[in-house]
Amino acid sequence: LVSQNFIVEERSKGGKIKSRHSKLEDCHYIGVIHNHDSFSKVALSLCNGLQGVIAKGDDTFFIEPKWNHTMNETGEGPHPHIIVKRSTVVRVDEKKAEVGHCGNTGKFVFIRLVNMRFKHDLAESERGEQDKHTEKRSRRESNSADFDSFSNHRTSAGRDRILGGRRSKRSVSVERNVETMVVADKKLMITHGKQELEKYILTIMNIVAGFYHDASIGNAVNIIITRVIILTEDQPGLEINNHAGISLGSFCEWQAGVNINATGDSSDSGLAHHDNAVLLTGNNICVNSYEPCATLGMANVGGMCESDRSCNINQDTGLASAFTIAHEMGHNFGMEHDGPKNDCGPQSGKPSQIMSPQLTKYTSPFSWSVCSKNYITDFLDAGSGECLLNSPPQRDFQLPTELPGQLHDADEQCRLQYGAASRQCKYGDVCRELWCLSRSGYCVTNSMPAAEGTNCSDITPRGWCYRGHCVPYGYRANSVDGQWADWTSWAECSRTCGTGVSSSHRSCDNPAPEHGGRYCVGGRKRYRSCNTQACPNAGSSDFRQEQCARFDTEPFQGRYFNWIAFNGGYQVNPCALNCKPQGYSFYAERAPAVVDGTRCFSNSLDMCINGECHHVGCDHVLHSDAVEDKCRVCGGDGSTCHTEAGVFNQLVTRTQYQEVVTIPKGSVNIFIQELEISVQNYIALQNTNGEEYINGGWAIDWPRKFEIAGTMFSYKRPADEPESLQALGPTTEDLVVMMLLQEPNRGLKYEYNVPIAREGSTSGEESAFLWTHGDWTPCSASCAGGTQRRPIECRRIDDDTLVQHSYCNPATMPSEHIQSCNVEPCAPRWISGSWGHCSRTCGGGHHTRTVVCMRAITHTEDEVVDDRYCTDRKPQSTQSCNDDTCPARWHTGSWTRCNPSCGSGWKRRSVTCASADGLETYGESECDVNQKPSIRARCMNRPCRPRWIAGKWGQCNPSCGSGWKRRSVTCASADGLETYGESKCDVNQKPSIRARCLNRPCRPRWIAGKWSQCSGTCGQGMKLRRVVCVDPMTKRPSHACFYSRKPKRIISCNAKCEETEVPPEECADNLAYCPMVLQLNFCNRKYFRKVCCHT
Repeated sequence: LVSQNFIVEERSKGGKIKSRHSKLEDCHYIGVIHNHDSFSKVALSLCNGLQGVIAKGDDTFFIEPKWNHTMNETGEGPHPHIIVKRSTVVRVDEKKAEVGHCGNTGKFVFIRLVNMRFKHDLAESERGEQDKHTEKRSRRESNSADFDSFSNHRTSAGRDRILGGRRSKRSVSVERNVETMVVADKKLMITHGKQELEKYILTIMNIVAGFYHDASIGNAVNIIITRVIILTEDQPGLEINNHAGISLGSFCEWQAGVNINATGDSSDSGLAHHDNAVLLTGNNICVNSYEPCATLGMANVGGMCESDRSCNINQDTGLASAFTIAHEMGHNFGMEHDGPKNDCGPQSGKPSQIMSPQLTKYTSPFSWSVCSKNYITDFLDAGSGECLLNSPPQRDFQLPTELPGQLHDADEQCRLQYGAASRQCKYGDVCRELWCLSRSGYCVTNSMPAAEGTNCSDITPRGWCYRGHCVPYGYRANSVDGQWADWTSWAECSRTCGTGVSSSHRSCDNPAPEHGGRYCVGGRKRYRSCNTQACPNAGSSDFRQEQCARFDTEPFQGRYFNWIAFNGGYQVNPCALNCKPQGYSFYAERAPAVVDGTRCFSNSLDMCINGECHHVGCDHVLHSDAVEDKCRVCGGDGSTCHTEAGVFNQLVTRTQYQEVVTIPKGSVNIFIQELEISVQNYIALQNTNGEEYINGGWAIDWPRKFEIAGTMFSYKRPADEPESLQALGPTTEDLVVMMLLQEPNRGLKYEYNVPIAREGSTSGEESAFLWTHGDWTPCSASCAGGTQRRPIECRRIDDDTLVQHSYCNPATMPSEHIQSCNVEPCAPRWISGSWGHCSRTCGGGHHTRTVVCMRAITHTEDEVVDDRYCTDRKPQSTQSCNDDTCPARWHTGSWTRCNPSCGSGWKRRSVTCASADGLETYGESECDVNQKPSIRARCMNRPCRPRWIAGKWGQCNPSCGSGWKRRSVTCASADGLETYGESKCDVNQKPSIRARCLNRPCRPRWIAGKWSQCSGTCGQGMKLRRVVCVDPMTKRPSHACFYSRKPKRIISCNAKCEETEVPPEECADNLAYCPMVLQLNFCNRKYFRKVCCHT
């Protein structure tokens, strides 16, 4: 999960990096209590003193270091700590009189918060062909030049990349590594704290990585964290607020600026590049508003690997944020929602999965739908995931083996979502939907399941949540790595002639990966060419033309056109279906990919497969190395033609056309190029009859491809290279190369190859036949614009005899000519629309349709006129339908009253199987049991009257003998979730808050009497008292007291001396404790008689 270059940054005001570290401390421990059968959990940290939590059954103990403790100078040695039972901790909000423990202020109702996600839709773009221009000025294309845009739709960066260059597209399963940067905003940091936030983010991303390891995604995808940025202050250039659209745009731009280049790590920081950026925000975001709503995330569809679009924004919802992040990253991978645009989701009779637009308790957010699998596979096979192919160094970081639900129970998951006062609401299946108490006191849900490993013992005895189900505790299936099955047999060829393609595939199901096992890596589809024989009546261009013609009946921007194939333009994807409306100067991409087997270019055998151009050898074999020689003979040695070459460098008159060379009919591999770059000199081309094809009549053409004389000429005029013109040939007529000189001649070189058969040899059978166009066909329509065509014919060169198409070279077959005819409007007639849906599915209904009087103005444009202009009888617009008798169906009765009469309860109704009219009752087997409506449902009555709720009795005080015990008594709702003032309950019915109690018998104890007066009359003396061991039960003396605890019986004292004159002859005491000497009978000793003489 963690890259070797993993780093955590803390960014403060002004974008300044306040701190940066890459350490992952090994001072955190997670475990359980040994020899304890019921639930237990221990989470301790030794990073700075002992702190953590020990949970055992219903008891929880907090351990924390003793603050204000002074460590020794080395910082080593023991650190005192304290342990506190959870029930004794008073929370700050509980001290406020106006805030109850639950925070309830209104009715107790269930509110379902539906997760409405928004995805960014990409606009299509169509590019127009530039009209011929007549200005006499230099037209040089820049390296990034493109034709003018036909529409003002936005073009995605991804589309530009497709048009601008060739991409690798293969159906190969390759391991992908998504180097991910996670950014936590200021609100999230405040909610979770900087220290805990790092572990919180890694826990969530570990869950996300597990989703992308699920076999249902059909690809090997690894989520690797390279960088975590924690924002402690607002950052310059980064706007994060409730408006998801604005926040996403700003974040995408900001993250691109902090990214490291993809070629390697930054030399000054060692930071790793990221492929995708995830923003986790504490804001309550909304898709198109600054006001909070049900939106949880937002992302750019197909933005992966695009520096400013590979990003997503996600609202923090606790550990359930993992579902949102996985969903939004799926959009970055090109995935659409399961639903309207595909055959996945509930409306197609399939389960809701990770890419469901809405999460409900029926969603299975642990796996991917078939549609999601296809979307990401197409995205990666199209070459859009090239940035994920590198393998970053991974860090040897040991993650917890416990499931997230073991580390964060249901109550804690609720607190992560809704704040410190939240807790789990015991409602529904927690493994499908986690219900929590909100700040407003309602039970709410984000329709997301509890984390894997969450306790669900109230559903299954000693159970835990696993993949959306409550299973026996400890059940955790072993992972299985996938293996490839055998290749399937070759599929039917895509074309019956003219070279098609056939495919074979294999599946990763022998065995299929399960429970997080690795997906197979390698090719999953292979191709081969087939039916390589030439078509008898059609060329390759006709096959593309047929595909364009299918769109004649579909409106484009509100109008109908006759579409013909468009092959020009250097920036055009050759394997997209680009079509041009006949008679208009623009073209559009009508489909992202042509039918497999369509040629990439009209003058090439290369074919399109799955939207990618694949090389085809001149032997018509896919990926063959066979090539033509200079004479265009496959595998030839160049002996069937000779090369004509020369240089036109004469000093001739400027400001006019100069003839350079005549290229004879049948020539191949033609190449013409200026020797140096010129500004106002142009290559021109015409036939021997003076018909101008390129740059004729002082009209300069834009560089592009031209179909001339049965072949495709490519005219180029780059900004940094000499002008050129080239074609493969063979040509079907003689062509004259001209030079329009408007400045000194820089020189023009030319080269082409002429078949030897043209000079009298009859051995070259292929060159003895040429493609031509026949006579115009009758008009296809009698009014409103029809078409006429000149069919393509193959004729002998020597006698112009019409022969079969197989005699001509299929690679040089030209397009047939098409023109408009009979353009006058047609007579008005009735036009009937399609019948609408029947008002009933059975038992007799009706449906309607639109009927209008219309006349055709053109082939693509109709005009609605008044009904009086149509002379025929108007067709019906309404008719009956579905007259068959209705089958049996379920009928439901009215709901009963909610039971019980207050608070949460159940209501019931009758459900019977009967005829559609309800007159005849059937057995339940006659109706669809799976569609049977529920016979009971949850309901909510008025709140129950408040009542006294007594807590548990506390301990007896004192700890022995007779004493008192106390308990809490509160006025609350029947379910205990709302508390009230005592005036709401009947004071006369209030239970007592204290009661007499009797503990174990008290042990005998010492009883001490009063002290006597001081024995001395002046100075030091003694006090005495009586100390007796008494049994408290019998009040009689006892010998069972602990002698070590016996109170003192004698203490010293000082008596105030009266001022009297001491006779000089009397002796004096020299010690302060002489009275004690007397008390201990030590006066018979010589020493004490001397020092205590007076005593």
